[in-house]
Amino acid sequence: MIEMKCPACGAEGRAPKDKINTRLVCKKCLRVFHLTPSGRAVVGEPPQAVVAPVKPADPTEKLEIALNFEWLSGIARVVTSPKTLAVVGGLLVLGAGYMLVALFHSESLETRASRIAQATVKGELSTLLELSSSGTSDDVVKWFIAIQPQCVEIKKSMTTVEPAVDVVINKEDAASGRADVVARVASEEALAKHHGNKLPDMSINTFADRIFELPLAFTSEGLEGWRLDGKRTLDALPKTPLMKLQTH
Repeated sequence: MIEMKCPACGAEGRAPKDKINTRLVCKKCLRVFHLTPSGRAVVGEPPQAVVAPVKPADPTEKLEIALNFEWLSGIARVVTSPKTLAVVGGLLVLGAGYMLVALFHSESLETRASRIAQATVKGELSTLLELSSSGTSDDVVKWFIAIQPQCVEIKKSMTTVEPAVDVVINKEDAASGRADVVARVASEEALAKHHGNKLPDMSINTFADRIFELPLAFTSEGLEGWRLDGKRTLDALPKTPLMKLQTH
């Protein structure tokens, strides 16, 4: 309670603290007064509480909210429409089908090496570039140009239209993704005659019956399978000029 006196007539009295800044009336002189926060009695009405002005509603805010909701609803309708779901489902099926085809129908190292050896002898550079590993196309071109004289000589001696190829895998390491192969290219008769002969280590030689032994290096590139490593294949070429056809 707060001890007080009427500021008009001096009549004494008490008032609870929650009566501060509220309208009080003296019972003796009937004058209106109020108590300040410090407890002093002051004649007159208490000060009015400051009320924050009410901000008028902005009609554009409601419009923006409505537009945003409509935009999100439109996207939801498009995403969940049967046509969109059908397209997405079709793409997923095609992607899964491609992965399965690549997984189960990718060429083996032996088949890939045979294709590359035949393309080399036949002068099909585009095929070699298509089957080369990433970033080694320039090396493949250099290698292709370097061995073309040998390819020309072996084609002159062939008795068949398509060169026959016998592939010997010297190394196939799936962990490192590397493989080394020697492809023996000649006519079918020549290969049949020399089938089973031991191959020389990573060098190009020619024999009296014209068998072209071609060292190839490969790199595994995931779903793309074994790809011709142009750099390592180029490095495998002998430093001396390639040997001509000879008769022992």
